[in-house]
Amino acid sequence: MRILIQLFFLFALTNASTQISFYKLYSGTGYDKGEGVVQLEDSSYVITGSSSSWDGSSQAFLLKIDSLGNYKWSQHYGGPESETGKRVLYNKDLGFYIAGFTSSFGSGDFDAYLLKTDLNGNKIWEKNYGKPNSWERINDAVMTLDTGIVMVGETLNMNTGNSDIIIIKTDKNGDTLWTKQIGGEGIDIANTIVRKGQNFLVGGEWYIQDSLINKGFIIEIDPLGSILWQDTISHLPGHYVVTDLSVGDSKYYVAGYLLKPNGKSGAYAAAFNNDGTLFSQYTIDNAQNPNIQNKEIMFNPIANKVAIGYYTQNSGTFQDTFDLVFAYFDPSYVEWMNQFTTVLNAGVDQIGQLLPTSDGGYVAVGMNTNTGLAQYTLNGGSNIYLMKVDGNANYPNSDGEYTLNQLVGIEINSLNFKGKIFPNPFKDQFRIELEGIENNIATLTDCLGKVIDTFSFSGYINYSTVDLKNGTYFLKTGNSITKLVKLN
Repeated sequence: MRILIQLFFLFALTNASTQISFYKLYSGTGYDKGEGVVQLEDSSYVITGSSSSWDGSSQAFLLKIDSLGNYKWSQHYGGPESETGKRVLYNKDLGFYIAGFTSSFGSGDFDAYLLKTDLNGNKIWEKNYGKPNSWERINDAVMTLDTGIVMVGETLNMNTGNSDIIIIKTDKNGDTLWTKQIGGEGIDIANTIVRKGQNFLVGGEWYIQDSLINKGFIIEIDPLGSILWQDTISHLPGHYVVTDLSVGDSKYYVAGYLLKPNGKSGAYAAAFNNDGTLFSQYTIDNAQNPNIQNKEIMFNPIANKVAIGYYTQNSGTFQDTFDLVFAYFDPSYVEWMNQFTTVLNAGVDQIGQLLPTSDGGYVAVGMNTNTGLAQYTLNGGSNIYLMKVDGNANYPNSDGEYTLNQLVGIEINSLNFKGKIFPNPFKDQFRIELEGIENNIATLTDCLGKVIDTFSFSGYINYSTVDLKNGTYFLKTGNSITKLVKLN
């Protein structure tokens, strides 16, 4: 008995010591947005999204951080136009997959996009899926039990303006196994997909001809894409949207909102039995909460709780934008548990994905356009954030304490030089790593072209910037010029 007690306390202490919470920002010098995240076996994370910090148009990217949120590496992918990564999928034997959409490849408009990398983010292949005179956009994706991929989104007909639901299944090599298009008149969109055993639940909104309005929907499909059953979400009269689904032990959970005629919205949440019958639902639609939308929902089996990320309008920041709230709910009836945190940045706060973590907590990835602190407004438009909540529901401070991390290690490729400069933005120093001739000469200038310093080094150098003011600088190495930004 004493041995069992000692083992119990040892387990409890070990578990407590591994509880980690943080809220961190990642940015380069462009417009950066987090869309999807995955946790690896060592509790590190890989994030995808879109970024213009690699110069030019938006690129899809992978950003790897350790279990504490510290930058490890980043890679970017795409062509001359724009790419967005919506989901990152992971298999330890295969690598990473990015599912999203592209306008650089394919039919000339937006096409569905799937890219595979190795475990270090090095691209192996990329493929696109689309047809002329239409836009295909992917909103969500999951891996199948046989390591294939199922992507869902919409295909917009450029001639009629109507959109249909699109579901694409590929094998692990990205080769299409089947494609389903569902819809008719009006706007039909799939926003979310989750795996339910070997089958899949898909949710979104579709146009109902009889009522001349859009309703939320849920369908269950088998591995071949056949619809096993379908249901329409219509708790109160009006336009409903299903934004996210999560599978629990004996139920599955639905997040969404009611879009009202005045442009305001009411949050919607529901629990369904596994056979698709409704267990409970509610819509928040009252004067105390005039504009609120449930966006992401997640069931954590370790904590036996449901977490929801929702938007609410808060006149204390800016009247026209939403603040973001993360809260725990009882899984029985999706009832409020008064365990929450509010992200109160002055600009727009958005959530891309909410996932359970191995310690019984959860992780959320998204973006904000303005942290409210002047030293973080030189990022070019927006930051990626990652918020980690531990298994004891300890929320990090998300509205006053920030740790700005790099998104981009600037790659230098010229005739004589190859290497990188990081971090960027920087604070007290940046590091230059170059491969090429020895005794490299570098010149640092300010944004007006005034020379700050000229120095030589071989291989690498950690350059101190403690005496530099905040702002934009340019570093010339050989025939390569790199733009750098200092923030405190």
